[in-house]
Amino acid sequence: MKYVFKGLLLFFTLALFFSLIVHAEKNEQEQGESDEGTVVYHVKYDYDAISNFLGMSLDEYEEYWKKGLSIMDMAEKQGISRHDLVGYFCDFHHKEMQKWRDKGSMTESDYFDLVFRLSDEIDEFIDRNPNR
Repeated sequence: MKYVFKGLLLFFTLALFFSLIVHAEKNEQEQGESDEGTVVYHVKYDYDAISNFLGMSLDEYEEYWKKGLSIMDMAEKQGISRHDLVGYFCDFHHKEMQKWRDKGSMTESDYFDLVFRLSDEIDEFIDRNPNR
């Protein structure tokens, strides 16, 4: 009786396992057929607006940039917290993505995927400067 029970348990476990794999493959195929393409979200930053937010002229911004300061470094010099700087870029991206959504260029799925990755992208953007 013990061996019969173990055999049945093994059979049902394997049956469940393989049915989940088939179901997942079927869902991936259906999703791939319904996708029209991948949205490439790329925005052009207005550095004049960024420098205004930082409380400096565009010339000052460019001079600091040439010296190797990141946007975060410039914000710290101006007494702007990281929280406020990230908030500025979050607001900017939110407005841009809403424009894309209104035009129909961005699906809800694309939108939430971008929102999920946005924090890391903003951190990378404000902390980098290739002139260092």
